[in-house]
Amino acid sequence: MYSIGIFTNELSLARILKLDQEIGKKNQITYLPYTSPQHLQFLYEQNQNQFDGLLFSGSYPYNVIRKFFPDVEETPHAYFDLSPLDYYKVIAYLAVQQPQLDFSRVYFDRPQVPVDFESIFLRSDAPMLGTASIDWKNVDVLDWYQPLQTYYKQLWDSGTVDLLVTRFASMTEFFDAHQIRHYYLAPSRETMLETYQNLLLQLDTRSIRETAACIGFIQSPEKLSGPQREQLWDALQAYNKQCGMPFLLYHQENWCELTTNISVLKELTQQYTVSPMAAFLSERLPFPVCIGWGCSSSVMEAHRNGHRALKQAEQLGTTATFIVTDDNQLIGPLSSERRIVYSDSPDPALYQLSEKVGISPLYLSRIRAVLRQKGACTLSSEELAFFLNVTTRSASRILNKLETAGVAKVEYNRQLNLRGRPAKIYSVDLAQFPD
Repeated sequence: MYSIGIFTNELSLARILKLDQEIGKKNQITYLPYTSPQHLQFLYEQNQNQFDGLLFSGSYPYNVIRKFFPDVEETPHAYFDLSPLDYYKVIAYLAVQQPQLDFSRVYFDRPQVPVDFESIFLRSDAPMLGTASIDWKNVDVLDWYQPLQTYYKQLWDSGTVDLLVTRFASMTEFFDAHQIRHYYLAPSRETMLETYQNLLLQLDTRSIRETAACIGFIQSPEKLSGPQREQLWDALQAYNKQCGMPFLLYHQENWCELTTNISVLKELTQQYTVSPMAAFLSERLPFPVCIGWGCSSSVMEAHRNGHRALKQAEQLGTTATFIVTDDNQLIGPLSSERRIVYSDSPDPALYQLSEKVGISPLYLSRIRAVLRQKGACTLSSEELAFFLNVTTRSASRILNKLETAGVAKVEYNRQLNLRGRPAKIYSVDLAQFPD
């Protein structure tokens, strides 16, 4: 049984409640009706960690939450939207109920999915589709309705429209206040159930992934004596006992091996951000340890990923933890400001860029991850050296190569102290780093 939270405006709640007997049979459903975008944010903030999956009454509440809480993408989610069949049904309904209706004077909000109107209407009889010339990128999501209402009012006042068919239930009051003839186009029962089933499919897929194998390898970058290896083994057993025995432990000749599942690893590392195991071992051992975790639905692939992660940890030469996930992302070092998420198997586009700039694809992959994590396109040699674990001189050479290739340019100089040269701050063109 899954717990699912449904965020809905009050106008859509009654429509969704008609599905309650079907969607509540095997899962626990909690309805969270909101009265305003601010109320929606409050409800989400208070309840975001209470559910396995999230369902929104439309694209608008989903986009509001995505703007203020980007981590919503990490939770299985869906929102009710219209299907082409919903458009065809309302056209048939209007044609039967209003046989004199001129569809060329009917306005439809532009559908988010392609709808084949040409198979129903001649070109001259086709209804008008949403043509609002609104620069949505520069409209704050909380003010989203305002320019649309202005456009609707101008369209109606122009006298070219006899009926507006809208997808937005929240517009009803506005239309009534301005005596605008309208028809609310809502997702059908079948469409909503299909959306709900798609959410369950996401949850089932995640559930399968959460039980996939995780293999961990623990090894010291230093050569250990026999007693030191036993000391490491005893410390791992103590940590396993403290955590409630979530690991299967194996004592190999040169390393220790752990087996668990993705769900356990996510919980213990707080979604792949910290490494309490490394902290525990550091307190009890007089030598550093490197930890590499590999995740996959295949045990053999999890072994390979674990060795890849261990190799990255060993390159630091100190206590460090890295993870290679089942979707080939390398994360680490955990519990460090240097932590980034990148791929050590760069895509073909990065190999092409590598030939252009003369920098290894792996470095380019890590630079892309640093820029994405910063949320900005500027870098100094000091920042790059910190994240790549190289000298400042090496980082400067990398940035100079990017500049020579036209991928970066000096944005400005920053004087860090009274002595020495000003530090160059480079602006790196993200378009040159395709995903």
